[in-house]
Amino acid sequence: MRYVQAIEGKSIRIDAKDRKILAAIAENARSPATVIAKKAGTSRDTAKYRIDSLQKNGIIQGYRAVVNTAKLGFDAYHIFLQLNKPSREIEQDLIRKFKAYPFLRALLKFNGRYDFEVAVIAKSVADFDNILDTVLNDCAKYLQDYEVMIISKTYLARTFPRSFLDYKTMQKGKIKAYSPDEKDRKLLSAIADNASLPLYKLASIMGLSPDAANYRIKHMVDEGIIIGFVPIINYSALGYSVYAVLVLINGLSADKESRLKQFINSDGHIIWAVKTVGKHNLLLYVCVKDNDELHETINSLRTYLPNDIRNYEPLIAYEEFHYTYFPESAIKK
Repeated sequence: MRYVQAIEGKSIRIDAKDRKILAAIAENARSPATVIAKKAGTSRDTAKYRIDSLQKNGIIQGYRAVVNTAKLGFDAYHIFLQLNKPSREIEQDLIRKFKAYPFLRALLKFNGRYDFEVAVIAKSVADFDNILDTVLNDCAKYLQDYEVMIISKTYLARTFPRSFLDYKTMQKGKIKAYSPDEKDRKLLSAIADNASLPLYKLASIMGLSPDAANYRIKHMVDEGIIIGFVPIINYSALGYSVYAVLVLINGLSADKESRLKQFINSDGHIIWAVKTVGKHNLLLYVCVKDNDELHETINSLRTYLPNDIRNYEPLIAYEEFHYTYFPESAIKK
Protein backbone atom coordinates (compact mmCIF):
# COMPACT_ATOMS: atom_id res chain seq x y z
CA MET A 1 0.00 0.00 0.00
CA ARG A 2 1.29 3.45 -0.90
CA TYR A 3 0.58 7.04 0.08
CA VAL A 4 -2.99 8.31 0.39
CA GLN A 5 -3.92 11.80 1.46
CA ALA A 6 -7.16 13.74 1.41
CA ILE A 7 -6.72 16.98 -0.56
CA GLU A 8 -9.01 19.75 -1.61
CA GLY A 9 -9.49 21.02 -5.13
CA LYS A 10 -9.24 19.38 -8.52
CA SER A 11 -6.83 16.62 -9.42
CA ILE A 12 -3.63 17.58 -11.22
CA ARG A 13 -3.45 16.68 -14.90
CA ILE A 14 -0.32 14.95 -16.18
CA ASP A 15 0.64 13.84 -19.67
CA ALA A 16 2.09 10.63 -21.11
CA LYS A 17 5.67 11.79 -20.53
CA ASP A 18 4.97 12.39 -16.84
CA ARG A 19 3.47 8.90 -16.60
CA LYS A 20 6.59 7.36 -18.13
CA ILE A 21 8.79 9.29 -15.71
CA LEU A 22 6.65 8.16 -12.75
CA ALA A 23 6.82 4.56 -13.95
CA ALA A 24 10.63 4.77 -14.24
CA ILE A 25 10.89 6.21 -10.72
CA ALA A 26 8.57 3.47 -9.43
CA GLU A 27 11.02 0.85 -10.75
CA ASN A 28 13.89 2.38 -8.78
CA ALA A 29 13.53 5.72 -7.02
CA ARG A 30 17.32 5.94 -6.55
CA SER A 31 17.97 5.89 -10.29
CA PRO A 32 19.88 8.96 -11.52
CA ALA A 33 18.06 11.44 -13.75
CA THR A 34 19.99 10.17 -16.79
CA VAL A 35 18.57 6.64 -16.33
CA ILE A 36 15.02 7.92 -15.75
CA ALA A 37 15.32 10.18 -18.82
CA LYS A 38 16.43 7.25 -20.99
CA LYS A 39 13.53 5.07 -19.87
CA ALA A 40 11.07 7.93 -20.39
CA GLY A 41 12.52 8.80 -23.80
CA THR A 42 13.46 12.37 -22.96
CA SER A 43 16.50 14.49 -22.07
CA ARG A 44 18.06 14.58 -18.60
CA ASP A 45 17.14 18.24 -18.13
CA THR A 46 13.53 17.63 -19.15
CA ALA A 47 13.27 14.63 -16.82
CA LYS A 48 14.73 16.62 -13.92
CA TYR A 49 12.38 19.55 -14.59
CA ARG A 50 9.34 17.27 -14.71
CA ILE A 51 10.37 15.41 -11.54
CA ASP A 52 10.75 18.75 -9.76
CA SER A 53 7.27 19.75 -10.98
CA LEU A 54 5.74 16.46 -9.81
CA GLN A 55 7.26 17.07 -6.37
CA LYS A 56 6.22 20.74 -6.30
CA ASN A 57 2.62 19.84 -7.23
CA GLY A 58 2.47 17.29 -4.41
CA ILE A 59 2.18 14.17 -6.58
CA ILE A 60 5.53 12.81 -5.40
CA GLN A 61 5.77 13.41 -1.66
CA GLY A 62 9.03 11.63 -0.92
CA TYR A 63 10.74 8.29 -1.42
CA ARG A 64 10.94 5.07 0.58
CA ALA A 65 13.11 2.00 0.72
CA VAL A 66 11.02 -1.17 0.68
CA VAL A 67 12.48 -3.29 3.48
CA ASN A 68 11.67 -6.98 3.72
CA THR A 69 11.19 -7.23 7.51
CA ALA A 70 10.50 -10.96 7.18
CA LYS A 71 14.24 -11.37 6.62
CA LEU A 72 14.80 -9.63 9.93
CA GLY A 73 12.58 -12.13 11.72
CA PHE A 74 9.27 -10.23 11.75
CA ASP A 75 5.78 -11.21 10.64
CA ALA A 76 3.22 -8.67 9.39
CA TYR A 77 -0.23 -8.21 10.93
CA HIS A 78 -3.09 -5.88 10.00
CA ILE A 79 -5.66 -4.88 12.64
CA PHE A 80 -8.92 -3.35 11.40
CA LEU A 81 -10.80 -1.35 14.04
CA GLN A 82 -14.47 -0.43 14.08
CA LEU A 83 -15.12 2.37 16.58
CA ASN A 84 -18.34 3.68 18.09
CA LYS A 85 -18.26 7.12 16.45
CA PRO A 86 -15.86 8.91 18.81
CA SER A 87 -15.60 12.71 18.71
CA ARG A 88 -12.93 14.32 16.55
CA GLU A 89 -10.88 15.15 19.66
CA ILE A 90 -10.96 11.53 20.85
CA GLU A 91 -10.12 10.29 17.36
CA GLN A 92 -7.11 12.62 17.18
CA ASP A 93 -5.97 11.38 20.59
CA LEU A 94 -6.19 7.77 19.39
CA ILE A 95 -4.20 8.65 16.26
CA ARG A 96 -1.45 10.16 18.43
CA LYS A 97 -1.32 6.98 20.52
CA PHE A 98 -1.23 4.72 17.46
CA LYS A 99 1.51 6.77 15.77
CA ALA A 100 3.74 6.45 18.85
CA TYR A 101 3.90 2.65 18.59
CA PRO A 102 7.47 1.48 17.80
CA PHE A 103 6.02 -1.56 16.02
CA LEU A 104 3.72 0.47 13.71
CA ARG A 105 4.11 0.03 9.96
CA ALA A 106 1.04 1.88 8.75
CA LEU A 107 -1.99 3.74 10.04
CA LEU A 108 -4.86 4.45 7.68
CA LYS A 109 -8.33 5.88 8.14
CA PHE A 110 -11.24 4.40 6.19
CA ASN A 111 -14.80 5.14 5.26
CA GLY A 112 -16.76 1.90 5.54
CA ARG A 113 -17.32 -0.81 8.10
CA TYR A 114 -13.91 -0.26 9.70
CA ASP A 115 -12.53 3.11 10.76
CA PHE A 116 -8.82 2.38 11.03
CA GLU A 117 -6.23 -0.06 9.82
CA VAL A 118 -3.25 -0.50 12.15
CA ALA A 119 -0.48 -2.47 10.41
CA VAL A 120 2.24 -3.78 12.72
CA ILE A 121 5.22 -6.13 12.79
CA ALA A 122 5.93 -8.71 15.50
CA LYS A 123 8.65 -11.25 16.25
CA SER A 124 6.27 -14.03 17.34
CA VAL A 125 2.64 -14.85 18.08
CA ALA A 126 3.29 -14.02 21.74
CA ASP A 127 4.81 -10.69 20.72
CA PHE A 128 1.79 -9.92 18.56
CA ASP A 129 -0.58 -10.93 21.36
CA ASN A 130 1.00 -8.21 23.53
CA ILE A 131 0.81 -5.71 20.67
CA LEU A 132 -2.86 -6.52 20.05
CA ASP A 133 -3.62 -6.05 23.75
CA THR A 134 -1.94 -2.64 23.61
CA VAL A 135 -3.94 -1.52 20.58
CA LEU A 136 -7.27 -2.79 21.88
CA ASN A 137 -6.72 -1.37 25.36
CA ASP A 138 -5.89 2.05 23.93
CA CYS A 139 -9.25 2.23 22.15
CA ALA A 140 -11.29 -0.03 24.47
CA LYS A 141 -13.81 2.68 25.43
CA TYR A 142 -14.75 3.25 21.80
CA LEU A 143 -14.17 -0.19 20.26
CA GLN A 144 -17.17 -1.82 18.61
CA ASP A 145 -15.46 -4.59 16.64
CA TYR A 146 -12.07 -5.56 15.22
CA GLU A 147 -10.51 -7.99 12.79
CA VAL A 148 -6.96 -9.35 12.55
CA MET A 149 -5.37 -10.41 9.26
CA ILE A 150 -1.96 -12.13 9.29
CA ILE A 151 -0.07 -11.73 6.03
CA SER A 152 1.20 -15.12 4.88
CA LYS A 153 2.11 -14.45 1.25
CA THR A 154 2.53 -11.47 -1.07
CA TYR A 155 0.98 -11.88 -4.50
CA LEU A 156 1.60 -8.42 -5.92
CA ALA A 157 3.07 -5.02 -5.03
CA ARG A 158 2.91 -2.10 -7.46
CA THR A 159 3.16 1.64 -7.06
CA PHE A 160 0.65 2.26 -9.87
CA PRO A 161 -2.20 0.15 -11.27
CA ARG A 162 -1.67 -1.34 -14.72
CA SER A 163 -4.37 0.99 -16.01
CA PHE A 164 -2.05 3.92 -15.18
CA LEU A 165 0.94 2.49 -17.02
CA ASP A 166 2.40 -1.01 -17.18
CA TYR A 167 5.76 -1.47 -15.48
CA LYS A 168 7.76 -4.12 -13.66
CA THR A 169 6.34 -5.64 -10.49
CA MET A 170 8.34 -5.73 -7.27
CA GLN A 171 9.10 -9.26 -6.16
CA LYS A 172 10.02 -10.28 -2.63
CA GLY A 173 12.35 -13.08 -3.58
CA LYS A 174 13.24 -16.03 -1.39
CA ILE A 175 13.85 -15.61 2.32
CA LYS A 176 17.56 -16.33 2.78
CA ALA A 177 19.49 -16.52 6.02
CA TYR A 178 21.23 -13.19 6.55
CA SER A 179 21.72 -11.12 9.67
CA PRO A 180 22.37 -7.40 9.05
CA ASP A 181 24.83 -5.81 11.45
CA GLU A 182 24.41 -2.57 13.39
CA LYS A 183 25.65 -0.44 10.48
CA ASP A 184 23.20 -2.11 8.09
CA ARG A 185 20.31 -1.38 10.44
CA LYS A 186 21.45 2.22 10.86
CA LEU A 187 21.59 2.56 7.07
CA LEU A 188 18.10 1.05 6.71
CA SER A 189 16.81 3.49 9.30
CA ALA A 190 18.33 6.39 7.33
CA ILE A 191 16.89 5.49 3.93
CA ALA A 192 13.62 3.78 4.91
CA ASP A 193 11.63 7.01 4.66
CA ASN A 194 14.14 9.05 2.67
CA ALA A 195 15.32 6.72 -0.08
CA SER A 196 16.60 9.53 -2.31
CA LEU A 197 19.40 10.52 0.11
CA PRO A 198 22.59 10.85 -1.96
CA LEU A 199 25.49 8.56 -1.12
CA TYR A 200 27.67 11.33 0.29
CA LYS A 201 24.99 12.21 2.86
CA LEU A 202 24.41 8.56 3.74
CA ALA A 203 28.16 8.15 4.12
CA SER A 204 28.29 11.12 6.48
CA ILE A 205 25.44 9.72 8.61
CA MET A 206 27.04 6.29 8.70
CA GLY A 207 30.64 7.41 9.24
CA LEU A 208 31.62 5.47 6.11
CA SER A 209 32.97 6.28 2.67
CA PRO A 210 30.39 6.69 -0.14
CA ASP A 211 31.71 3.48 -1.73
CA ALA A 212 31.26 1.56 1.53
CA ALA A 213 27.68 2.89 1.95
CA ASN A 214 26.89 1.98 -1.67
CA TYR A 215 28.35 -1.51 -1.16
CA ARG A 216 26.13 -2.12 1.86
CA ILE A 217 23.01 -0.98 -0.04
CA LYS A 218 23.81 -3.25 -2.98
CA HIS A 219 24.58 -6.14 -0.64
CA MET A 220 21.21 -5.79 1.12
CA VAL A 221 19.46 -5.57 -2.26
CA ASP A 222 21.23 -8.76 -3.38
CA GLU A 223 20.27 -10.47 -0.11
CA GLY A 224 16.61 -9.48 -0.57
CA ILE A 225 16.48 -7.31 2.56
CA ILE A 226 15.89 -4.21 0.44
CA ILE A 227 13.25 -5.08 -2.14
CA GLY A 228 13.35 -1.74 -3.95
CA PHE A 229 13.07 2.03 -3.75
CA VAL A 230 9.71 3.62 -4.48
CA PRO A 231 8.14 7.09 -4.63
CA ILE A 232 5.50 8.17 -2.13
CA ILE A 233 2.53 9.00 -4.35
CA ASN A 234 -0.44 11.18 -3.48
CA TYR A 235 -3.06 9.30 -5.48
CA SER A 236 -5.72 11.90 -4.70
CA ALA A 237 -3.70 14.48 -6.62
CA LEU A 238 -3.92 12.24 -9.69
CA GLY A 239 -7.67 11.80 -9.33
CA TYR A 240 -7.50 8.26 -7.93
CA SER A 241 -9.10 6.69 -4.87
CA VAL A 242 -7.66 3.70 -3.03
CA TYR A 243 -9.87 0.95 -1.61
CA ALA A 244 -8.95 -1.92 0.68
CA VAL A 245 -11.03 -4.99 -0.17
CA LEU A 246 -11.20 -7.79 2.39
CA VAL A 247 -12.19 -11.05 0.68
CA LEU A 248 -13.13 -14.53 1.91
CA ILE A 249 -12.62 -17.28 -0.66
CA ASN A 250 -13.97 -20.79 -0.11
CA GLY A 251 -11.26 -23.47 0.19
CA LEU A 252 -8.29 -21.72 -1.40
CA SER A 253 -6.83 -24.81 -3.10
CA ALA A 254 -3.73 -24.81 -5.31
CA ASP A 255 -5.91 -24.60 -8.43
CA LYS A 256 -7.95 -21.70 -7.07
CA GLU A 257 -4.80 -19.92 -5.93
CA SER A 258 -3.34 -20.30 -9.43
CA ARG A 259 -6.45 -18.70 -10.94
CA LEU A 260 -6.36 -16.01 -8.25
CA LYS A 261 -2.76 -15.10 -9.12
CA GLN A 262 -3.68 -14.95 -12.80
CA PHE A 263 -6.50 -12.55 -12.01
CA ILE A 264 -4.38 -10.35 -9.74
CA ASN A 265 -1.61 -9.98 -12.31
CA SER A 266 -4.01 -9.26 -15.16
CA ASP A 267 -6.32 -6.81 -13.38
CA GLY A 268 -5.81 -3.17 -14.29
CA HIS A 269 -6.55 -1.65 -10.88
CA ILE A 270 -4.88 -3.76 -8.15
CA ILE A 271 -1.71 -2.32 -6.63
CA TRP A 272 -1.23 -4.67 -3.64
CA ALA A 273 -2.49 -8.16 -2.95
CA VAL A 274 -1.64 -10.55 -0.11
CA LYS A 275 -2.85 -13.89 1.17
CA THR A 276 -3.93 -13.68 4.80
CA VAL A 277 -4.91 -15.80 7.78
CA GLY A 278 -8.03 -14.68 9.61
CA LYS A 279 -11.71 -14.07 9.00
CA HIS A 280 -10.79 -13.13 5.41
CA ASN A 281 -8.03 -14.83 3.43
CA LEU A 282 -7.30 -12.19 0.79
CA LEU A 283 -6.51 -8.49 1.15
CA LEU A 284 -6.47 -6.30 -1.96
CA TYR A 285 -5.68 -2.64 -2.43
CA VAL A 286 -7.35 -1.26 -5.52
CA CYS A 287 -6.49 2.11 -7.09
CA VAL A 288 -9.36 3.43 -9.22
CA LYS A 289 -10.78 6.55 -10.85
CA ASP A 290 -14.37 5.82 -9.82
CA ASN A 291 -16.76 3.24 -8.35
CA ASP A 292 -17.30 1.66 -11.75
CA GLU A 293 -13.64 0.63 -11.88
CA LEU A 294 -13.86 -0.77 -8.35
CA HIS A 295 -16.89 -2.88 -9.27
CA GLU A 296 -15.12 -3.93 -12.46
CA THR A 297 -12.30 -5.45 -10.38
CA ILE A 298 -14.68 -7.13 -7.90
CA ASN A 299 -16.87 -8.54 -10.67
CA SER A 300 -13.80 -9.83 -12.51
CA LEU A 301 -12.64 -11.62 -9.35
CA ARG A 302 -16.04 -13.25 -9.01
CA THR A 303 -15.81 -14.36 -12.64
CA TYR A 304 -12.37 -15.92 -12.11
CA LEU A 305 -13.61 -17.77 -9.02
CA PRO A 306 -17.34 -18.39 -9.64
CA ASN A 307 -19.31 -19.45 -6.55
CA ASP A 308 -16.18 -19.25 -4.39
CA ILE A 309 -16.34 -15.66 -3.09
CA ARG A 310 -18.22 -16.01 0.21
CA ASN A 311 -18.09 -12.32 1.06
CA TYR A 312 -16.07 -9.16 0.55
CA GLU A 313 -15.78 -5.84 2.36
CA PRO A 314 -14.65 -2.72 0.41
CA LEU A 315 -13.23 0.18 2.45
CA ILE A 316 -12.25 3.50 0.93
CA ALA A 317 -8.90 4.78 2.24
CA TYR A 318 -9.56 8.33 3.37
CA GLU A 319 -6.24 9.36 4.86
CA GLU A 320 -2.85 7.94 5.74
CA PHE A 321 -1.28 9.04 9.01
CA HIS A 322 1.79 6.83 8.99
CA TYR A 323 3.56 4.48 6.59
CA THR A 324 7.04 2.98 6.78
CA TYR A 325 8.68 -0.26 5.71
CA PHE A 326 11.09 -0.16 8.64
CA PRO A 327 9.39 0.48 12.01
CA GLU A 328 11.37 1.55 15.04
CA SER A 329 11.14 -1.93 16.61
CA ALA A 330 12.97 -3.40 13.58
CA ILE A 331 15.99 -1.15 14.09
CA LYS A 332 17.08 -3.12 17.15
CA LYS A 333 17.83 -6.81 17.06
